Amino acid sequence: MQARFFLLAAATAAFFNAPWAFAQEPGDEPVVPREPGVWSVTSENDMFGSGTDRNYSNGVRLEHVSAADRVHPGLKWVAERLPWVDVERTKLRQGFGLSHAIFTPEDITLSTPNPQDRPYAGWLSFSSTVVATDTEKALQDTLQVNLGIVGPSAGGEFVQNNWHGMLGIPGAQGWDHQLKDEPGIEIIAQRLQRLEKVQLLFGLEADFAGHAGFALGNVRTYANTGMTARIGWDLDSGFGPPRIRPALAGAGEFIPGTKEDPWGSYFFIGVDGRAVARDMFLDGNLWRDSARVEDRRALVGDLQAGMAVHYRDVQLAFTWVNRTEQFAYQDGPQQFGAFSISVAH
Repeated sequence: MQARFFLLAAATAAFFNAPWAFAQEPGDEPVVPREPGVWSVTSENDMFGSGTDRNYSNGVRLEHVSAADRVHPGLKWVAERLPWVDVERTKLRQGFGLSHAIFTPEDITLSTPNPQDRPYAGWLSFSSTVVATDTEKALQDTLQVNLGIVGPSAGGEFVQNNWHGMLGIPGAQGWDHQLKDEPGIEIIAQRLQRLEKVQLLFGLEADFAGHAGFALGNVRTYANTGMTARIGWDLDSGFGPPRIRPALAGAGEFIPGTKEDPWGSYFFIGVDGRAVARDMFLDGNLWRDSARVEDRRALVGDLQAGMAVHYRDVQLAFTWVNRTEQFAYQDGPQQFGAFSISVAH
C-alpha cells in the first residue's frame, strides 16, 4: 500500500511540475519568475517541547511551492473565474507535499493501552496546494487538499519503533491497537490578512495579521481563526514559516535576500482557536469499529512563538507550540516544537 501511494504521489508531482504544465500562450517568451520556488522540510516533535513521547508525537513534511505565476493552465483558468481573486494583482503558486504524522497515548509501555486514552495512529498523506497572494492588499488565500491513508499502512509503528531502536530506547508496545486502515481526505482553506507595517527604531518593523479558515473531511473537520504578531527585519519576505496543519502556518514560500541585503529575521507570537467537529485521531475510524476517546474537547487552542531567519536563499525557523487539552483524560496541554529549513531556487 505504501509503495503504491508513493508511486502515485511521485507521478502526480512530476506531472504538475513538468515544463508543459506551466501557463504560456503560444509564441510567448518563457515566463521569468518574479519570485522563486521553494523546497521546505519541516519536523515537528514533542521532544522539542515537553521532552515527552505522547499525543501528537511526531510529524515530518517535505513540500515544494512553485515560483510565482508558474502554475498549471487549468489553475489559472479557475482563478480568473473566482470573484474574490484579482488575477492581475494576485501571484499564484501551486505546490505539493508529502507528510507523515504519528499519534500515541500517554503511556507507550502498555501493550494494551488505556481505553480512556488517545489511540495509536499513523497518517501518511500527499497534498496539493494552491496559494493566491495579493501583495498590494497584504492578503493570502491558501487551499490545500490532503489525500492519504490512516492505519497500519501509514507505517506509524515502523517509523516510531525503528527510530527508537536507532536511539537505543524501548519502542512503543501498543501499536497492535492502532486505528484501522482507512483512506483519508482533508480539504483545508485559509485566508490571512496582514495589516500595514509599523516602522520602529534600528530599522525594525512590526506587523499584525489575522486569519480564518476551515477543514472538511473524514480525517479532520473544524473551523478556525486566530492572529499573529511579528517584529524584525524584512517582514515582506513572507507570511510565516511552513508548518504541518492544523497550525498557524504560512504557505511555504518566502522571498530570499539579495546580494546587497542578504539577511532578514523576525520573532513571532500567535494564537489559533479551532471548533472541532471531527478528529479521526480521537474519534476513531469513520467506517469501522476502532479505539476512540469518549470525551473529546470541541474547542482546542494553540499558542505559538518562534523565530525565522533567512540568509539569501535559505530560511531557518523554529516554533514552540502549546496546544490545549483535546480530551478530558489528557494530562494537561501538550508542548511540542517545529523546525523547518526552506531553500529557494
